[in-house]
Order: sequence, then C-alpha cells, then structure tokens
Amino acid sequence: MISALTRLPGSSFELTLTFPWPEVKKIYDVVFAEVAAEIEVEGFRKGKAPENLIAQKVDKSKVYGEVVNRLLPEAYSKALDEYKLKPIISPKIQIVSGEEGKDWQFKAVAAERPQVVLDNYREMVKGINAKGKIWTPGSTQDLNPQEDEKKKAEDQSRKISEIVQKLLEICKVELPELLAESETNKLVTQLVDDVRQAGLTFEQYLQSSGQTAEQLQQKYRQQAEAALKMEFILEAIADDLDIRITQQDVESVINKETDPEKKKALTAQSYLLASILRREQTLTKLANL
Repeated sequence: MISALTRLPGSSFELTLTFPWPEVKKIYDVVFAEVAAEIEVEGFRKGKAPENLIAQKVDKSKVYGEVVNRLLPEAYSKALDEYKLKPIISPKIQIVSGEEGKDWQFKAVAAERPQVVLDNYREMVKGINAKGKIWTPGSTQDLNPQEDEKKKAEDQSRKISEIVQKLLEICKVELPELLAESETNKLVTQLVDDVRQAGLTFEQYLQSSGQTAEQLQQKYRQQAEAALKMEFILEAIADDLDIRITQQDVESVINKETDPEKKKALTAQSYLLASILRREQTLTKLANL
C-alpha cells in the first residue's frame, strides 16, 4: 500500500491510499475461496463444484466489498501512524478506482482537533465577574437564606451564559467542514426521529413550523457549529487553567448514583463522564476568576 497526505483547510486532511493489484488479488482470492466454500451447485457437494460454475453463483460485488473491508481499516490505521495523525471523526471514504486487474485507490477525508486561539479571554471573564460583584438593591444580602441561595444560583447561571457568549465572540476556532456537517446531520436525524415518534411526517412538521428544509438545515448548522466551537474552546481553556479530573472524581459521582442501571451506564461511559466533569469545573473556574 502506498499512501499520500494532503492537508486541507483548518484541521482537515486527506489520505490517498493506493493498493497494487497483486495485493488486492491476494485478498480477493482468500475471500472468494471462503465464499465458494459455502456455495451449493446441483450435482456437487458444497464447495466442490468447478470454479467456473461457482463463479456464476458468486456475487462479485459482495466479494469486492469484503475485500475493501479487509484492506482499508488496517491501511488507514498504518497511514495515521505514518503521518502522526490523530483524527477526531471517522473518515469519509471515496473510491477513486477499483477496476479488476488495475491498482485500487481510495481517498479518506477526516479531521484532527482544531486549534483554538483564546485571545485575552481571562481579562474578558474577569470583567464580567467584576460586574457581578457590584452591589445593587435586591442583591443577595437583602434576602433571606433560601432566597439568597436561589438568587446566587440565578446570578451564577446568568454570568456563565454571558461568559459563554463572549467566549464564542472572542475565541477563534476554524471548524473542519466534515465535523460540522456530521454534527448537523446528527441533529437533523434526531429531529426526524422525534417527529416520526410524534406521529407526523417530516413534511407536516416543516409546514406546521413554517420552515423550509433548507432553513431548518441552516438553523441546525448554526447550532452545531456553536456547540462544537464551545466544546473546543472549553477544552483549550481547561488545558490553559490546568484543570484535571481524577479517577477518584469520576468514581465519586458514580457512587452517588443509587439506581443500579444508571450506575452501570455511568460506569460504562466513565470517559464521557470525566469530560463532562472537566467542562463543569472549567465553567465554575471561569465564573470565579
């Protein structure tokens, strides 16, 4: 296998993977033999018919599909190691050529984590926090303990919302197109599923909401981009503030869960839980800068 790397805008990349025909043929022969062993031809025991008769019954497209499945994953993994790439999304595969007797070629497009320019985020956050410390009539010191806690929680929530909005404005993230497209499609697919569960067609939903499919796609594209940007920004800030989540932190949350099924689910997704905890700690830290 021969590979070549092309850097694309942002953190995207394209790998071109070329397989010489002899290498393809070797895998093809193995797959064909496996398929042929299960073929039944009248007048012969299973797998014992002449090759020309078996070939008439074999679906070549399925054989070639299995050849691709055996060639690509290992080759893609080797190419990632060769070029020291760390993709954050599954590759989009394109078949460039796949003719019998000729070299096969594929293109795999994926993306690494984008770079984040944090700018002067600390000064911006400190400015927002400073505003929240100015006393005004009706602030927490004028309230009873219960109202005081409620008011503090509301103020904290408003402050974090303002910080998040400002971070999206001042921090720069060039999202990979493939990632933004993938996340948008997930949101649209989830909406379609929800609409169907409600007993409506997608067309009926569009009509009732007064939107076109293009407008809806654009709306979810904006939501996807904002969510992805915020995710990468908070990760970069967490690195900058040296926020770490320990195994003990994760286990502490899991052990507080009393429902056995939910506890099992949290344990199975401990990596995701650690990511959520780190994000929460980052927002808390920002709100107290």
